[in-house]
Amino acid sequence: MSSNTVDHSRIGATKSNELTVEKTQNTNITWNTGVVGEKIWMGRVVAKPSAESGAQHHKQSDTVHYVLRGKAKVSYGEGYNNCVEVNEGDFIHIPPYQLYTCNNLSSDETLELVTVMVPFFQVENVGPEENVEIPLNIDRKQEVSVVKASNLDESTNQTRNMPRRTGVQSSNLWIGRVTGKPGMDSGAHTHGEAETAGFIISGKTQLLYGDGYKIYEEFEKGDFLRVPPFLPHIERNVSDTDTVEFLTARNPGNIVINLDDK
Repeated sequence: MSSNTVDHSRIGATKSNELTVEKTQNTNITWNTGVVGEKIWMGRVVAKPSAESGAQHHKQSDTVHYVLRGKAKVSYGEGYNNCVEVNEGDFIHIPPYQLYTCNNLSSDETLELVTVMVPFFQVENVGPEENVEIPLNIDRKQEVSVVKASNLDESTNQTRNMPRRTGVQSSNLWIGRVTGKPGMDSGAHTHGEAETAGFIISGKTQLLYGDGYKIYEEFEKGDFLRVPPFLPHIERNVSDTDTVEFLTARNPGNIVINLDDK
């Protein structure tokens, strides 16, 4: 999916069966594009049982992986001696140019990640002993970090009936998990200059926009969405009994401007 073919002024919708497969070196790990924006990319990564990524980094792109399904080991730092296990619901932050490996710890189950990169998709594979030259404008003090599902920040609840919890906030990337209560909506709001990408974890939701909020796109489990900067919209849970859960990511930050309060 090329950014040259995307109308960035409109809502973006990519169904779970419409993802574009990216070309990478590792045939046991598939990178699938769901969102291509002007300053954000989001997709789904699927690793076969026991798959190992090898050493890699994402150049200048700030990257966060969310564990959708399975268990993985992430190794980083000098000699890749720093290791952490991550499970469903955990977030892994990979700062620009930081080397790491990611291995599927299961010998019979696939590992599935939802990944966001800003400003765009990049995967650079390197040899096990190879060093990476980090540009002078990149903060070299940043390290790979993990936020467990039980430690999300709940202080970022900005829209009504849509509690949101922060997973990662870096200098130009925010990502969190949002819950939509049954039969409720978020109220009208925009995200200012921030470009937004989203992924539906469970349930169904409508995203309403346009004159009188009469235009809408409907999303369900596995779908991706994109909201351009400054676009007024409403998120609505179409079920009266079930919650909807989704990931939301933004560049440059978590901006929410509630229009109902103005």
